[in-house]
Amino acid sequence: MRNSHWIIAVIIIASAACFIRIESNVDPTNQLRMAVWGMPFENKLFEDGFARDFEQLHEGIAIKYEQYTNVTEKYYAWHLIGKGADVMRVPITDYHALVAKGILAPLDEYINDEAVGLSLEEQNDFTPAIWSILDIDGSYYALPSDNAQLGLFYNPQAFDRYNADHPDETIGYPNSTWTWEDLRGAATKLSLKDGEGKTIQYGVDFTLWAWPFMAFLAQADGELWDDSQTTTMINSPAGVEALQLIVDLLPHGASMRAGELVDSATGPDKLFGAGQTAILIDGSWRAPFLEQAFPDLEFGISPLPSNKTAAVVSGSVLWAVSSHSKNKEIAWEMIKWMTNRQQSLRYWQALRVAPPARMSVVLSPEFSEAGSSSKYDRTSWLAFAITPNPETGKMPGFVPVGKYQRDLEDKITAMLLRAVSPNRDESLAELLDHAADSLHSIIDRDRRARGLKAVNRN
Repeated sequence: MRNSHWIIAVIIIASAACFIRIESNVDPTNQLRMAVWGMPFENKLFEDGFARDFEQLHEGIAIKYEQYTNVTEKYYAWHLIGKGADVMRVPITDYHALVAKGILAPLDEYINDEAVGLSLEEQNDFTPAIWSILDIDGSYYALPSDNAQLGLFYNPQAFDRYNADHPDETIGYPNSTWTWEDLRGAATKLSLKDGEGKTIQYGVDFTLWAWPFMAFLAQADGELWDDSQTTTMINSPAGVEALQLIVDLLPHGASMRAGELVDSATGPDKLFGAGQTAILIDGSWRAPFLEQAFPDLEFGISPLPSNKTAAVVSGSVLWAVSSHSKNKEIAWEMIKWMTNRQQSLRYWQALRVAPPARMSVVLSPEFSEAGSSSKYDRTSWLAFAITPNPETGKMPGFVPVGKYQRDLEDKITAMLLRAVSPNRDESLAELLDHAADSLHSIIDRDRRARGLKAVNRN
């Protein structure tokens, strides 16, 4: 063997010996593996805050913190070899699939424990639209952390300029009473072109992805799924209404607003930040980005408009425990602690990307005080989604989930890109039918592979 090979062999053996020696000194009953995904700036809260503070509260406990770009793929890979993270950050869109695969541990014995569980008051404090979704056949497998929402970001200066030029037909700033017609009217009036016909200010702009369509579908009294969640209901009259609204709002070649361009210099958020857009439809997570990237930009945020009903599409991040965890009790203690009222407020104060899933926090003075110092409201709009309609008692906020939800959202996004294309020759109803048929093919193929009975959609 050549000398270089001997050197490499010695290094490998020495490294393995060190690894074995280090691992042998770790008491597995005192170590938690915490797996998350997210932006680098979130590490300051998750690792430096939650992980280290929990260690301080529990002497002898060590937390191994790991961050991944696509953490759900890790969860599936670990599950195949009988391993998992003790504390898992989970997108709610993946929740049902992870439960079906046996990756998440049921939490009922902890939730209902008189000593370490959650009181009925604490359970009722979680946003109902999320807490009810987590109930799978009477069992819970995660606790909700936040409730990201879609809203209307608006540039007051664009409105002020228009109103100064049109004192007889002024436009008020967006608010919770706005309807689709208010939004359509503002989109038309606030769209400006130069002498050559080039757009110099967009009335309304947004990234073409599933959330806007799902919000408008719900506002038109439409449904995403049937009760079994094996048939989509988007190809309905309500679906046509929702799709027509999007086409009306984005008549300016919006195919360039594809999701992959959202982080480019021409993304809708960048144009809004540069003052070239009057109204931006975007998520709550966009506010801190705009404040940091465009510190001189003045903007406010309002709830989405309503149509036949008020509806706000939202999402959630969850904390769960792996079914393979050897430390389920202490892992439960950690996820319960991270989602309590105090830590939920801390989550908002540190990140402000999404309101906590604790209603008492969102409705508290501390929540509002932690918002922006701008004279334009960027915080109170988030309470709209959890405020019951006085006539129906129903909260506008809803969370779209389902086993095939990701597939559905992919089909919706592709449909939207086609709908606003100047080369489109299909009707909106035909686009919806095509999207539904494509999704049903995916569902049927998956069911055949698993030996399940075909879905009767006649």
